[in-house]
Amino acid sequence: MTTRIEMKDVHKRYGANEVIRGVNLKVEDNEVVVLIGPSGAGKSTVLRMMNGLETTTAGEILIDGVDIARPHVDIDKVRENIGMVFQHFNLFPNMSVQKNVTLAPVELGLMSQADADAAALRMLDTVGLADKAEAMPKTLSGGQKQRVAIARALAMQPDIMLFDEPTSALDPEMVGDVLEVMRKLAAQGMTMVIVTHEMGFAKEVADRVVFFEGGEINETGTPEQVFDHPQSPRLQSFLQKVLQA
Repeated sequence: MTTRIEMKDVHKRYGANEVIRGVNLKVEDNEVVVLIGPSGAGKSTVLRMMNGLETTTAGEILIDGVDIARPHVDIDKVRENIGMVFQHFNLFPNMSVQKNVTLAPVELGLMSQADADAAALRMLDTVGLADKAEAMPKTLSGGQKQRVAIARALAMQPDIMLFDEPTSALDPEMVGDVLEVMRKLAAQGMTMVIVTHEMGFAKEVADRVVFFEGGEINETGTPEQVFDHPQSPRLQSFLQKVLQA
């Protein structure tokens, strides 16, 4: 099995505050890894480190064997293979949905406009929004905007997709459509790392669940192990609170 992401003894400090403490984590090809834990546990920081959006204080982060924690690494080249979807959609309001999706591959010289347009329509069909190609973002619901953001990330034809709480800014009735798109990607074998508070979704799609607490990995295992047979008292307490909410 091919390792796509490997974090080795990764630390992150902001001044005297150590927010990530010796994280060791592997993500294999076609694996879906879901990061759970309380707010402030370091999940989103770890995810952003995987894309070079946060620097490390110490340790290695290997993406397909390239240590992006080293100075002078061509991080933009590495990012061409990594799609990232954030809490907030960050669509360009003055561009159509299709233009939002095609902008990056065309600007980076990865595709001609014609090829990018064709790819955009395929990606929009994947997320159930082929009929919205000419729409402007202001006419879309929050759930539709997030699905456009996923299509935009997919248009770069990434090997890895990172999701940072993609449903947390959505109204509850819009969450399902976004999760359905992510289920489809998981079923297609996309390598994915997902930070989410949607425990039912995590249990359903994850190959592995990683529980963060205080900037460290507290426990990891299959969904059955983590949700049905949690070992650490902290994980037991966390699940008791979130599953009763």
